[in-house]
Amino acid sequence: MKFIASSSDVEKYLNIDIKEYSLIKTISTDSRSIEKDSFFIAIKGERFNGNDYVEEAFNRGAVLALVDDPRFANIKNNRIIYVKNTIQALATMAGNIINNYDGKVVAITGSNGKTTTTNIIASTLESSSSTLANFNNEIGLPLSIFNSSSKSDYLVYEIGASKFNDINYLSKILKPDIGVITNIGLSHLESLKNKQGVLKVKSEIVNNIKKDGFLIVPDEKKSHLKHWKSLRSDINMITFGLERSSDFHPLDINLNTNGVDFSVESKYVDKRFKINSKLEGNHNIANILASCAVHYCLKKNINEITKNIESVVFNNSRSSKIKWIKGSTLIDDTYNANPDSARKSIDLLGNYNNKTYVILGDMLELGKYKKKLHKEIGKYAKLKGIDIFIGFGELAKHAVDGFGNDGIFFKEESELKNYLKQNISKKDVILIKGSRGMKMERFVNV
Repeated sequence: MKFIASSSDVEKYLNIDIKEYSLIKTISTDSRSIEKDSFFIAIKGERFNGNDYVEEAFNRGAVLALVDDPRFANIKNNRIIYVKNTIQALATMAGNIINNYDGKVVAITGSNGKTTTTNIIASTLESSSSTLANFNNEIGLPLSIFNSSSKSDYLVYEIGASKFNDINYLSKILKPDIGVITNIGLSHLESLKNKQGVLKVKSEIVNNIKKDGFLIVPDEKKSHLKHWKSLRSDINMITFGLERSSDFHPLDINLNTNGVDFSVESKYVDKRFKINSKLEGNHNIANILASCAVHYCLKKNINEITKNIESVVFNNSRSSKIKWIKGSTLIDDTYNANPDSARKSIDLLGNYNNKTYVILGDMLELGKYKKKLHKEIGKYAKLKGIDIFIGFGELAKHAVDGFGNDGIFFKEESELKNYLKQNISKKDVILIKGSRGMKMERFVNV
């Protein structure tokens, strides 16, 4: 049963009186997705006000609505719950659920790899609930919690940040037993300014890990490790990485286009153990190592992850591999992009001996470095032996310039689609990547 399955659950976790009992099958902030027995949560945004759609939600089948517009303050309607701020009410409900939960909570943040690492951990732990879709912000995290099974032994959630205090806010709700930082990279530079800003915001998770809990971090930079150690002396820090100095590190790596296999060595485990995974690339080795560390911290039998990880499959747009135009192979990584994740995807593409294409949309929120960082991606793709580099978007022009010969820029969506239909052949391997705002998935179905 979900944590929020009836109006009684809302009553309990929001600390209010609800006079009318009703079952809740779904929860949504979008009135267009409301169906019978839904709980509608009205959110005020910059360009919309969910409070304007309460009547529509009821007409579509909602049994309960959480609102924060003063127009509802004095309305006598058992199906309407008025609060001063619905986002704060979400945090209150989610926090109270976690406070009453007896299992273990794992929170994952980082510039790249959050979703994959979250999926690995949740998929290899029996009796776990995890992040709903890509719901990892101040609205999405509570919704993920509401939709989790109250019978789960483990709750595994990713938390994202676009500005300072985001991770602190979200991890304060979760109070995790285990906090994971996947890496510190170049993301959200428009608000975070530089890598030190990224380090600062991702490190906010450390504040809210339970006493005697665990912080799992990448062994990438000694100054970062020193920083993390300085923040808390009452939690345990465990490292993962490709170097033998890491607490969890790989040996005998075999990378191929069908996945990766390697052995894991750790001072915390009596003997090495073997990992066979359908996930590709060095970056996924790091994600798997972080997940192994989580299993150790949860005192799980390490055989559980070695057995279960072989069957981990991802059904989202983060590096999923599908058959495409004329039988070619498409690496669909359209969900999002920043310079670090773009390099990792290009590394993955470089493992193929076939003719390779990169189709890059603009990488957004990079601040004053945006042109330089795009040009560097083009140069990196050339260095890695990519055959054709295609740019779409004003910033992607600079990536095409960095790539040089065999770099092609398209301004019009239709022109790029026509090019792909005419030029892609059976044995080609194509990577499509770009920031969420670029909606690069439009090129998947050409």
